[in-house]
Amino acid sequence: MAKKHPIQKEFVPGRGYTKADWDEVSDSPEATPEQLAQARPFAEVFPDLAASIKRARGGKQDEGAK
Repeated sequence: MAKKHPIQKEFVPGRGYTKADWDEVSDSPEATPEQLAQARPFAEVFPDLAASIKRARGGKQDEGAK
């Protein structure tokens, strides 16, 4: 099972993003319950991309594969 990390409240350098990135997303408001109710699954919104990711991660293989 994946390890849960605590939510970061402030910028920490050396984590793969810049201070500008942090500032841009840290100003984003939380999603409202109405927005969450309208959310759809990734595979429903992007079926072709979801299928290619599933194949790349070892999902269902072609009939001709050994």
